[in-house]
This record gives sequence, C-alpha cells and structure tokens, in this order.
Amino acid sequence: MEITGIGMSTTVLSNANTNSAVGIALLDKALEADQMNGDALTKMLERSVNPMLGQNIDIRL
Repeated sequence: MEITGIGMSTTVLSNANTNSAVGIALLDKALEADQMNGDALTKMLERSVNPMLGQNIDIRL
C-alpha cells in the first residue's frame, strides 16, 4: 500500500466517523422530540378523561 493510499483511507474513515456522529446526534434529537410529544399527548389524554379536575375548590366548612 502506498502512502497516498493510507492518507486516503484515513480520510474515508474520518468522514465515516463524522457521518456516524451526525446520524447519532439527529437520532438523539428525534428521540427527544418524540418523548416531548408523548408527554404532551399523555397530559392531553389525562385532561380529556377528567376535564373539570382542579377547576373548582370547595371551601365550605
């Protein structure tokens, strides 16, 4: 293998590592967004079951 071939393979591996890191970062952001959407959906469903929960306070003694 020539020296230029080693340099080329190093560049290719570096690009592959960069692409992998970018892919993982994008996946992390997508999972975070899905978690937030799931939490919002859960809250919305909880409110739909008991829509008046917490709306009124009984202060009679």
